[in-house]
Amino acid sequence: MRPHSLSGGHGFNPFNWGRHFKQSRRNIRANASGAQSGTSNNSYFNRVKGFQGAWNAAVTSGTMSALGDSLAQYLTAQDSKFTSELQEAIKGGDFAALSSALGRSFDKVASKFDIARSLRMFGFGFFWYGPYQYYWYNLLDWLMPVRNTANFLLKVSANQLLLAPCTLSAVFSWNLTLMGQAEQIPDKIKRDLLPTAINGWKFWIPAASINFYFIPVQFQVLYMSTASVLWTAYLSYASVSNVSGKEVEAAPAPAGKKGKK
Repeated sequence: MRPHSLSGGHGFNPFNWGRHFKQSRRNIRANASGAQSGTSNNSYFNRVKGFQGAWNAAVTSGTMSALGDSLAQYLTAQDSKFTSELQEAIKGGDFAALSSALGRSFDKVASKFDIARSLRMFGFGFFWYGPYQYYWYNLLDWLMPVRNTANFLLKVSANQLLLAPCTLSAVFSWNLTLMGQAEQIPDKIKRDLLPTAINGWKFWIPAASINFYFIPVQFQVLYMSTASVLWTAYLSYASVSNVSGKEVEAAPAPAGKKGKK
């Protein structure tokens, strides 16, 4: 007659916990190995073939980039008077004053809103940053499919040391070229690339850590694009500003055409 285990015959036997623990560790290693071998059989080009994934990334990134620039324009258009009015209205719970202050601020922004600048940022996200992110994140996931500490650190490091400088150089070049000031690109990169990258590390290392550790690869572009609304607000401002914080003036337009800021 077969003896019953202490847990009722079919449950976990506390006296065999060591054997169960070792078997669990073997299963984890086997699953990780299977994931790696399965990925190696599926080439990177098969993974990213077609246009749907890149298209979705382009639309998402373009939209978020334009939204980020709009936020940047709104914030930089405000003055100390608006800030004081807003603080007083919030402290006093005066919703009428709050609504009035916000209304005046939106009117002020609308009168000065630079649609060409937002369109430039949309184009940057749509034509370059979105597709680039799509292929980049799929490449990282293909090279390092297993979620462990080593791969996590490598992905975050690659993102900040490889992706970030390319992105910053591209957005500086994109905006200055479309503003008719391509000759300023070398000086702009030399002067502002490192300071902007350092500010980016403060924001993106925590954001990228969440991205690689918790977000599935099919949602990584969406997550990073959403997080980039705040970053793009800063980046849009930085890409059209000189070292003193003043916005770069657009080059004069050819005769018969309006200049763009």
